[in-house]
Amino acid sequence: INMFPGMCESIVFSPDGQFIASSGSRPGLQLWEITTGQKMSHIEKLLPAAALHFSEDSKTVVSLGNWTNTIDKLDIETGEANVKKIKEMVKRANSSQSYALTADKFAVGRRDGKIELGSTMTGEKFSTLSGHTGGIQERLPPAADEEIPPAGEIRWRFSDGTPNSVLALAFSPDGTKLASGSKDKTVRLWDTFTNDELVTLRKHTGSTNALAFSPDGKMLASGSTDKTVQLWDAATGAHLATFDEHISGIAALTFSPDGRTLASGSTDGTIQFWNTTTKTLLPIRLTEHMEWVKAVSFLEDNSMLASVDFNGVITLWDLKTSQKTAVQTIGPRHFLMTSAFSPHGTKLVSTGAKSVTFLNIGPSKLVTTQEPDHLVRLTDVRTGRELATLTKTVGGMNQEVGMAFSPDGKVVAFHGSGGIHVWQTETRDVLTIRFLEQNNNDAMVERHMVAQLLNEVTVLMFSPDGKKLVSGTMGGKVQMWDAETGAELAPFLAGQELPADLTVSYEDPITALAFSPNGALLAVGSQQKIRLLGSSKQPRLKDVTYGTHSLAFSPDDTVLVAGLRNGGIELWDLTTGEKINTLNGHTATVETLVFSPDAKTLVSTGQDGTILFWDWDKILQGLHGIEKQ
Repeated sequence: INMFPGMCESIVFSPDGQFIASSGSRPGLQLWEITTGQKMSHIEKLLPAAALHFSEDSKTVVSLGNWTNTIDKLDIETGEANVKKIKEMVKRANSSQSYALTADKFAVGRRDGKIELGSTMTGEKFSTLSGHTGGIQERLPPAADEEIPPAGEIRWRFSDGTPNSVLALAFSPDGTKLASGSKDKTVRLWDTFTNDELVTLRKHTGSTNALAFSPDGKMLASGSTDKTVQLWDAATGAHLATFDEHISGIAALTFSPDGRTLASGSTDGTIQFWNTTTKTLLPIRLTEHMEWVKAVSFLEDNSMLASVDFNGVITLWDLKTSQKTAVQTIGPRHFLMTSAFSPHGTKLVSTGAKSVTFLNIGPSKLVTTQEPDHLVRLTDVRTGRELATLTKTVGGMNQEVGMAFSPDGKVVAFHGSGGIHVWQTETRDVLTIRFLEQNNNDAMVERHMVAQLLNEVTVLMFSPDGKKLVSGTMGGKVQMWDAETGAELAPFLAGQELPADLTVSYEDPITALAFSPNGALLAVGSQQKIRLLGSSKQPRLKDVTYGTHSLAFSPDDTVLVAGLRNGGIELWDLTTGEKINTLNGHTATVETLVFSPDAKTLVSTGQDGTILFWDWDKILQGLHGIEKQ
């Protein structure tokens, strides 16, 4: 059953046992008929929900927004919504990590390990719980014989007894108990009247992401990044069963009204159903919660398209039939953070993570890594065979780092520990370009942390001849390097030299780079602007409203194509600098833009899980009906 693109993040049964409601990483509420598995309706008024709750008469769904701090009460029959703002909660929006609902109470779990309780009727907070603990980093001072550690090096000690982020919450049916799950791998039960901690449950080997009580309150289910669902006795804390059929982390859990069935939603794109009496997996399985497409490439003969999604699944598509012809999985990893296809789509290079945290910002996702796997994998696209692996080279604060193939497909560049690494895939030689400032003896350790963040390479691009490598950073800096020696070059294009460092601003990270086919122009995209470098005669483009995420030049060098965070694709005339059209089709961030080898088709991929094909000839002809296949 095709549900909707993106991960399933919240699911709940109606009390009458007829429906199941689900919400994911995209706006909208899905309502399904349980006996047939058919979708009854898709209500788009609700924003992505962190928690869902049915009224006792099964006619109203209460939704707690996961980034808007609102409580939405939606009438299933009429589709009318009543929105109430949560009051007196944490001031910083990113402090909230998890949510839970009853008819009259809500709970919000925070990054500092605290849990805030409030009323769904008034939005007022009335209590705070504390207790989740675990390891936290403590920065060490420099040694006695040195003023500061070497550039880029920060030293830490791990200690116990400090709060850990609360990732999951669930109320018991009568509201007297609250279950909380955390990054400390524990599940804790609380008395909501006395605020006392009743019991701590330990079984998971990863962060606890999902919790659910059975309707009678006797059982508690917990789901984790370790890909398992654990079943507990809610009164005694005794362990009852382990369910381990998912191939990725658990994101959502709910019991059927009679308590005999448990549904688990996973980041592997499936919802599975379990018999809680026999402790077995039921045959019904809802699939194709397709994750967002990270990259695409045409294969050599132009008859096939290769795509790879966030779960590390490579799919080969027959372009004549639009059907899948093969599916491969990249290694034993959980999430694909960064990837790049070789020019002819035969190889894929990628980095991954064991667990991640998502922040939904409008139609876009921001992903921060919790457990990077510190591997760079080179994979054969047709067979899924691992060709080579680099270990302990990927670093930085965010694993969505820059990565690129050279035009001949022999060299891979990526950001890692200490700088940019240039990997000769045939000889396995690695050249490291170190770009952190080395002479900063009067700086404090804190400044090294800032420098590390600002120098985080967000995007990399080889010049068409493969001789130069351009990098863009979180701090808004664009730099050019000799791809063979690693020497820094003054960025010069079309014979015109430009300043050695092109700093945009701290608040304006570089998000996209693209060379024109002839190598004369470099397009630089950020959250606010698109800049063209290489010629003083080049027009200045107007500011971008929704942030640039991907860029591509048309094969004839006349149009610049920009993929935006709101799902739009803007076309810019390179002669006049005017925006000439906007292509609408994606509903979330446009990840990649690729032209077919014959220059007749533009392919775009998005975080909405779709791959769109655009007839470029008809677009250039200025037809009123832009054809989208």
